[in-house]
Amino acid sequence: MKKTYLIASLSAAGVIALAGYGIAAASNDCGYDESGNFHSGGKVYAMGTMNDAQACAAKGILPEIVAQRLGKWGDAATKKEAEAIKQLDAKVKAEKEAAKKAAEEAAKAKALESK
Repeated sequence: MKKTYLIASLSAAGVIALAGYGIAAASNDCGYDESGNFHSGGKVYAMGTMNDAQACAAKGILPEIVAQRLGKWGDAATKKEAEAIKQLDAKVKAEKEAAKKAAEEAAKAKALESK
């Protein structure tokens, strides 16, 4: 009986872990592939929209290939919007990097304390 509960508990934990991983993977994907093509609804587009790029930038995951072509075409307002998106992406990436470094430093300090 205990063995059955143990197996059921481990199975449930595994399903929860996999679901959590799937959610994390989906939240890190902003729809662009390594070539800069945009995928949506089972279709592949040569480019996404400015809103798609902004959504990626807000997460700090705008692909470099997309950032390079962002604002190449269009009027002054479009170029200004593209620059704002690139700056947002850079800001979020810098914040993520600073948080990562702070966490690493805190872990090192904690490890030294425990010695």
